[in-house]
Amino acid sequence: MGPTELWIMVSKTLKSVSRKRYSDPRFDGQGCDYSIWLVIRIFLLCVLEGYSGNVFFEKLQSERGLRQRLGLPFKLISRSQYYKRLKTAAFLQGLLEILRTSAARALEALGEEEVRVVAMDLTRIESDPRKDLWGAWGFDSRGHFWGYKLGLIVSTGGVVLGMTLMRANWVEFNVNRRLLKLARGTVLTAFGRLPVDYLVCDAGFDGESTYKGSHSHLHARVLCPPRRQRNPKAKTAKKVLSQARSLKPHRLRDQALWEEEASRGIYRLRNRVEQVNGQLKDIPLRIDEIPRARRGVKRLRPICLAKVILYNLALNVNIAAGQEIRHIRALVA
Repeated sequence: MGPTELWIMVSKTLKSVSRKRYSDPRFDGQGCDYSIWLVIRIFLLCVLEGYSGNVFFEKLQSERGLRQRLGLPFKLISRSQYYKRLKTAAFLQGLLEILRTSAARALEALGEEEVRVVAMDLTRIESDPRKDLWGAWGFDSRGHFWGYKLGLIVSTGGVVLGMTLMRANWVEFNVNRRLLKLARGTVLTAFGRLPVDYLVCDAGFDGESTYKGSHSHLHARVLCPPRRQRNPKAKTAKKVLSQARSLKPHRLRDQALWEEEASRGIYRLRNRVEQVNGQLKDIPLRIDEIPRARRGVKRLRPICLAKVILYNLALNVNIAAGQEIRHIRALVA
C-alpha cells in the first residue's frame, strides 16, 4: 500500500460522507461559499504529507498541475478562510464523522466477530514543559510526565472505534463514557445493533462508572483487574460487601468474571490496543509528535483525529487489497 491508494480511499470516504450528511445542519457552511468537507480534505492532505497549511498554499502557486492531481476544485478557499474554518465546531464534528465512517467500513468487511471484544486504554503523549504551557503533569504506569493523554477504544483486529485527547492530569473516569459513546455510534453505524460481548481495560478504569457505562452504551460486560484486593476476613468485609451490592452493583457482578480462566484468556486481547498505540507513535504517523503551533488540547486534537482517520483508512485499503490488515509501514512515500 502506498500514498496513492490511501489518497484515493480518502477521496472516496469524503465523497460518501458529504453526500450522506448533505442536509445535516451541523455541517452547514453558515454563509461560506466552501464546504467544510473541502477544508477537511485539505487538512488531511497536509497531515498525510507532513506540512502546514501555509506550505500547502505556497505549493499550489509554485507547482503546476498540483490542484488537478489532488482532485481539488479550480476555485479554492483562501488561506485566511481556511484557518478560520479550522476553528469551527463543524470542522471537529466532520472529523469525528469521517472517523466513524472509516471504522464502520472496516467493521462491515471484517464481520461482527471483530467487535465481540473491544479494548480501551490511555497512552501518554509527552511534551516539553519549557515550551508547551498548555500541557499538564500526569502519571501513568511508567511514572510522571508532562503533556497529554490519548484515549483509544479499538476492536479485536485493531480498528479504532473512538478517540479522545485530554491533558495529562485527567484520569480514566473523565473520558471513559466519552469513548464508550463513540464506540457505540461506530458499531451501530456498521451493524445497526450492538454485538459486543466484552470490554477489556486495565486497572485504571476499575470503577462503577466504567461498568455502568459499558452496560448502558455497549450492553457488554467488563473485564478489568481490580485495583486492590480486600481481605474477606477483615472486620469491615461484610460492611464493604453490602455497600458494594447497593452502590456498585455492576462492578460487583462483573468482577466475578475475573475469577474464570476463560475470562482471563479474553483479557489478553487488551494487548491489541497497546499494539495500535505503538503503530500510531511509530513512523509514518507519529501521533506523539507535537507541532510547535499546535500545542494545547484544542489545537492538537484535530491532528490526532486526522492521524487516526488515516490509520483506519489504511486498514480499509489493506482489507480491499487482501493484505495484512495493520501493515501500514508504506503509508507515505
